[in-house]
Amino acid sequence: MVIVSVLELLLFSLASFFLGLKLASKREKSPLSNHPKTTLKFQTPEIYPVLEALEEGLILCQKNGDIIYVNPQARIYLDLAKDPLPNLFEILRDLQIENAVREGKKETFEKEFFWPSYRFFSISVLPLEKDLAGLIFQDLTPFKRLLDVRRDFIAHLAHEFRTPLTAIEGYAENLLEEVPKNLRADLEIILKNTKRLSKLLKDLQVLSRLELQGIPEEDFEILDLKEVIYAALEVLFPEASKKDLNLRFVPPAKPVLLRGSFDDLLRALTNLLENAIKFSPPGTEVKVDLYEEGAYWVIQVSDQGPGISDSEKERIFERFYKGKGNGPKGTGLGLAIVKHVAKAHGGKVEVKSTLGKGSIFRLSLPKKENHASLLSQN
Repeated sequence: MVIVSVLELLLFSLASFFLGLKLASKREKSPLSNHPKTTLKFQTPEIYPVLEALEEGLILCQKNGDIIYVNPQARIYLDLAKDPLPNLFEILRDLQIENAVREGKKETFEKEFFWPSYRFFSISVLPLEKDLAGLIFQDLTPFKRLLDVRRDFIAHLAHEFRTPLTAIEGYAENLLEEVPKNLRADLEIILKNTKRLSKLLKDLQVLSRLELQGIPEEDFEILDLKEVIYAALEVLFPEASKKDLNLRFVPPAKPVLLRGSFDDLLRALTNLLENAIKFSPPGTEVKVDLYEEGAYWVIQVSDQGPGISDSEKERIFERFYKGKGNGPKGTGLGLAIVKHVAKAHGGKVEVKSTLGKGSIFRLSLPKKENHASLLSQN
């Protein structure tokens, strides 16, 4: 972001000035002031007003967490009204941020604060000169609340629509057997679109649950990934047969165990296979591979479809994104569900694709013994 880049430059300038003062104090054999804010005010008038007026919080600290400078907005965010300032790590109480500061890593974190008031921050850690680090606090609370309201609205909307749609679908199916032939085509259109809307609402409910609540701990069990793949292939075999597609899966000889939610993993894999079948030309092959890669089991779904352009590879996992091609369109929620299921299991999903040469989707899931540690990091 442009704003963050400008703030980084300001922190670099601040760090350079502090180091200049430190060198000068050594030459004069006198200790640095314990109030760098006062020193800055009188010796750097060109930068000090900018730092004091920022809506973002800025902190300059040493790698051991000792704070050198904090601007007024950061004081408000973290309730630091009085001097002397406490150690940064005692304030944040976040091991990942502490490690980034100590190790001089440039990273961005999202963190909730409940004191002195509820706030949701994006915290950027910036390694500076010598043993200094800068932190940029951006308040994302209004956006977080708006996102929560949107998710709640969609979840309630999907719930309220399910009952009347189920009734419409049931009556349409009953009428289809009784109405004259000249009306059947109209009823079939009604039934087709009702089913499509029902699927959209079901996907919305699933996605909202995953975004708001994740997967409940009680849904996790020790399972064999091969069984999940067999179940998905069995569900989608009729659809593949209609297009004369060959579904190929050669399972590993040994059990492929992990700790996960069978139903959610089945839903994610079904979505990947549905996409592969949908975009594959008739008479081609959709291949499923299951193999070991470091601390992960990898499910790989390969097709011979039209492929995905580089500009779309990141966006296809967004909700409601349907791509720019002229091919078949779905609800735009399937891959978003796959991404959230992977994240809830401590894993990830990625795509490799070349236009005209098909696509390969890789769903990486931690092995049984690594699940607990990876899940705690997310």
